[in-house]
Order: sequence, then C-alpha cells, then structure tokens
Amino acid sequence: MSRPGDGSLRGMGLLALAGIGGYALIAISTGVAFAVPVGIVGAIAAAIVLRGPLGKAIARRLEGESGGVGEEVYAELDDLRNRVMELEERQDFTERLLTQARDSGRVPGHVGEPEME
Repeated sequence: MSRPGDGSLRGMGLLALAGIGGYALIAISTGVAFAVPVGIVGAIAAAIVLRGPLGKAIARRLEGESGGVGEEVYAELDDLRNRVMELEERQDFTERLLTQARDSGRVPGHVGEPEME
C-alpha cells in the first residue's frame, strides 16, 4: 500500500540525485577549487528556498495533505459554467434575431435602407 506522499518523495529523491550528479560533473570538469564554492552557494540557496513557501508546500505534500480546493470552489465553478452556457444561449438567440431582421430589411443602417433619425 502506498502512502499519499510517496510519489512526491520519489520525485524529490530523483531531483536530489540529479543535483548531486550535476555537482559531480561541475567538480570533475572545473576542478575542486571552483566546485566547492559553487556547492556551498548552491546548498545555501536550496536551504533558503526550501524554508520558504515552496518548502512548506513540499512538506504538506509529503505529509499527505492534499491542499486541494474545497467543495465550495467546485460549486462556484459549476455555477459559473451554467452562467456561461446561459450567456451563450442568449448570444445565439440575439444573433438569430439580428440575422432574421437583416434578411427582412428591418435593421436600421442596413445597406440600402435609410437610417432612422
């Protein structure tokens, strides 16, 4: 049985391995004299980033909290979808009325018709 945060933990492990591998490549290609300060600065930067909101979000994810949206958000989304559908229907109706009026020559300003004043 897998826990809710197992996928995130696996991803974080892969990310850490990629970082270590990248650091090893830098150390091999540029020499230890350059790689040590880069590693120190990288570790400090990672610590600062992970202590902020990103680190807290990762911690919640690993603990199994979804942090997802609540039911009220889904209810409001459904309401907005219904309102958009109603507006689409109204627009279609208006377009049909305008097309019928234009075809019958009842729209003011229509080519060949004198404008109403």
